[in-house]
Amino acid sequence: MRAGKYNKRVAIKRLTKSSDGYGGTTSTMTTQSEVWAHLKEINGGIDLENGRQKRMIEIELVFRKKTASQINDNDVLEVSNLDGNFRINNRFDNVIDFETTIKASKVG
Repeated sequence: MRAGKYNKRVAIKRLTKSSDGYGGTTSTMTTQSEVWAHLKEINGGIDLENGRQKRMIEIELVFRKKTASQINDNDVLEVSNLDGNFRINNRFDNVIDFETTIKASKVG
């Protein structure tokens, strides 16, 4: 396994609820951990939404299998040097290479 292949820093963010002190709860996105991954942009384009242009990006991230085990399917990923957060669409475990491939698309 080549360490140089994993060259992008990815922050794993998870929605957590905490007490607001008045009997209710507040939901916030907290960073669970930061890990290394290999990034590949697999699809991108510009769509019109409500009369405004919006860039759509779909990426593929390859993690070490042990690292990817801490990522839940409902987590949000924030990739260094890319604006915005990415939501997980697909996940594949490669047993032979001990890697996990995650496909994600940009949120919002």
